[in-house]
Amino acid sequence: MRSTAADDNPIIRGRPRDIRADEAILAATFRQLIDVGYGALSIESIAAAAGVAKTTIYRRHPTKKDLVIAAMTAATPFQPPPPELPTRQALEIFIRTAIHLLIDSGAFRILGSLLIEERREPGLLMTFRTQLLAPRRAMVETMLRRGIERGEIRPDIDPPLVTEMIAGAVMGHHVILGLESSEAWIRGLVDHIWHAIAREPPAADAGDPGSGAVDSGPKRPTVRRHRRAT
Repeated sequence: MRSTAADDNPIIRGRPRDIRADEAILAATFRQLIDVGYGALSIESIAAAAGVAKTTIYRRHPTKKDLVIAAMTAATPFQPPPPELPTRQALEIFIRTAIHLLIDSGAFRILGSLLIEERREPGLLMTFRTQLLAPRRAMVETMLRRGIERGEIRPDIDPPLVTEMIAGAVMGHHVILGLESSEAWIRGLVDHIWHAIAREPPAADAGDPGSGAVDSGPKRPTVRRHRRAT
């Protein structure tokens, strides 16, 4: 059986998806999430702000939860630093990016509304954690493990715990205390994290009485691996 031109070039039916509509929908959703929270968010108001019909939104995002996760993902586009960068520099880039995308943008306010709505919509927070937070956590843990492989970071650290240290410091400073970032604070955070996890240079002469080695004072704190509950 011979193929025809129609077989070789199948017709794509329907109108192509409008990328501008996609962007308008997600941008309007993110703005309203910050302004009114998850509970008060409505498809009608998003459609009006984006200049589209409600059916246009539902075709792309069948549920409100799907729409919100898509909007937050689009508005906070974390990109991993280049893998060839030194680990300390990569961590600083990530921290600065997190502050800009999560704090400066107002995205952190959305988390509060998700916590409130979890009772009314079970599974909402789990979706947020698995689809939005987990990839970002994995990004930091990958950087830390790469640093261990290169010999920049101590091999006994716990990457998930260090990731939580970074997140806790950023959220505690900005959300709980309500303070703003400064260059000094960011540099101080990077310094403290790095001091806790960096691999110390070999101390080959430390035990040699003739080396003139001097006790440098108290040792740095350790961030060791710990067994997680299953």
